[in-house]
Amino acid sequence: MKFKFPFLLLILSLILSCSQEDEYDFYTDFYSNAETSATANNLIGIWSIYFLEFEGQKIEVPLDYLDCGRNYSVFKENGIYEEVLFEDSNCSKLSNTLNWNLSKGIITLSNNFNETEEIVVTKLTNSEFNFKTKLDVDGDGEQDIITAFLKPYVPKEIDNISDTFSRNTSATSNNYISYNWDPYTGSEPFIAYEIYRSASSGDYCSKNNAVLVETITDPNTTVFRDISPPNEEHLCYFLKVKIQSGLLGESGLETLNTYNLVATPVNLENPTVINNTISLKWTKSEMPYFSHYEISYSNYAPNISAFGEQNVIVTKITDKNKTSFIDENPPYLEKPYYSIHVYDIFGNKTYDTNDNFITSWEVDFKREEILDLTHIISYEINPNKPNIYLYGYDSNTVNLSRIYNYNYETNSVEAVSTKDINYSNYIPIKFYTTVYGDEIFVDQSGAFDIYDANSLDFKYSLEPKELFSIDDFIYTSSGYYVFVEDNYIYTYSRNNDILTLVDKKMHFPNYQSGYDYKVLETKDNQLLIGHYNEPNSILFSIDNYGLLIKLKLVPVPLKQNKERNSSYNLADNYIINFKEQKLYSGNDFSSITTFNQPNFASTVSLNGKVIYGTNNDPSWSFESDSEHKKIATIYNRDSQSYYTIATKGYPQIIFENYKNEIVSISSGMKKADFYHNINDKRDLFVEIIK
Repeated sequence: MKFKFPFLLLILSLILSCSQEDEYDFYTDFYSNAETSATANNLIGIWSIYFLEFEGQKIEVPLDYLDCGRNYSVFKENGIYEEVLFEDSNCSKLSNTLNWNLSKGIITLSNNFNETEEIVVTKLTNSEFNFKTKLDVDGDGEQDIITAFLKPYVPKEIDNISDTFSRNTSATSNNYISYNWDPYTGSEPFIAYEIYRSASSGDYCSKNNAVLVETITDPNTTVFRDISPPNEEHLCYFLKVKIQSGLLGESGLETLNTYNLVATPVNLENPTVINNTISLKWTKSEMPYFSHYEISYSNYAPNISAFGEQNVIVTKITDKNKTSFIDENPPYLEKPYYSIHVYDIFGNKTYDTNDNFITSWEVDFKREEILDLTHIISYEINPNKPNIYLYGYDSNTVNLSRIYNYNYETNSVEAVSTKDINYSNYIPIKFYTTVYGDEIFVDQSGAFDIYDANSLDFKYSLEPKELFSIDDFIYTSSGYYVFVEDNYIYTYSRNNDILTLVDKKMHFPNYQSGYDYKVLETKDNQLLIGHYNEPNSILFSIDNYGLLIKLKLVPVPLKQNKERNSSYNLADNYIINFKEQKLYSGNDFSSITTFNQPNFASTVSLNGKVIYGTNNDPSWSFESDSEHKKIATIYNRDSQSYYTIATKGYPQIIFENYKNEIVSISSGMKKADFYHNINDKRDLFVEIIK
């Protein structure tokens, strides 16, 4: 073990090197003149070496770094000896701590490895301290005696702390606002560390508006946590170090972007279904700056981002100690994914997934109202019963499309067709009361399959043999079957499963693409034929024998396609174009009015006075924050005003039934229409909204 400050003693080796007498007694000389009366009381304190002497030559010890002051030694009351050496112009300290003991003028320095070194006190007063130590000055392998001359010293107080003030980013502190710094080790009595905080004004922080948030009087406590910060996007902190003589130093501003704090999840237990409710429980959050728990559900698992993904917030709970919740109004969605997120006051929330936490579960739940269909191709309304006919399929099975006779009062399927329907159908299914009873007509690419409307038993197919394809079809009030194809309009009579051609007339002279032709029956046995691309329609009459007479061209555009954009209301005698939001007279076919609500109408009331629809645009995207609303919009033609009704789901089709109730085919999640499904989860249902 060597005494410190060899760089000072090197001065002697360069200037004072010489040889000793051959018979020189080194150890007698080293221990001679020991001040045996020296006491520990005189030794305790801070000393600095001002001069060194070797072989009678005395040299002054200079300051290596003027701004730092002198290197020094400290003899403490508890037998601890400390040497402090400044390493650079930044006044970085190198400290060496040993044990000391004074006995009969000999100071023994020792370390924890039982290595010792002795120095001999030759003079010790309150103002002077001289000692001898051993050092090989000339590098000949022999020890030389050096005498050091020390005086009491008050170290220059240097701020080595302010620049060490920084954010504590350890794994255990990444969700805290925490700072640490190096401890004060100076000689003056320590007063306090003061931590100040300021919030940003715009993008910048300032010390001018800073407030004192913590005072620490223990010099060894060098960690600060802000337990009650304000809700600001940017916060700034700085440190002041105070000692007895005043302010030692002050750090610069440390800026913290609070959105970088990491929120800590909680474990969500597997939810339980109790009757028509879903019960959730979770562990209590230990996260600092807690704001609230957020319970939500989604149609996708939390680790999947896909088209149509929607996350719906169920509730926010601000009581940190509340660790359970019962959703008494679960979603109209089959097997929803329930999740819990934890938010802090800065808006940070826990991630959707975490390797160490379970934060989401797919809940085995389905409301009884939800239809066993993922896709509805078309529908038809029974005008005399609380039944709706749904033609579609469930993508979770291998079954082909079926027709479902659904009673929306009892939420029950009364019948399902059993015959495979092998063709895609552009013409919607249709309900008619014919001389053969209530029947459902299903287009089958040039033929119609006929089903009993109650049992949905397949009866037979009707095939108009003169037609290659069918673009539209109606059954008239006079009992004839009218078909439209690319060039002609046809009338047929029927005898059970046999269709017999009655008449055929050409309609538009210019060929148009198929499937966008539309035929409507208006009053007085008149038929209106139109096409999506034609600005006008053709008016025909059909007599009691099924013969057609082409009357005239009328300025009514039937913008009809598979969305059923046009219809005729017999009660109020008008044609409505839903797409263009216009009404035309059934007498002279002039435009009689327009309507601006709802933006997307679907049907009119039985008396024709009210228009039903929604303002949800089918072209909107389906993100969680899209504008879709669970609202039906109802326009009154007489008052020219509209009102809205809250709905349980997102209305797809709204109509008035035979009881004058307003009914909606709705979806539990946002979607363009009831044909499109998201993630193979069923969410379609029928609700009576008024």
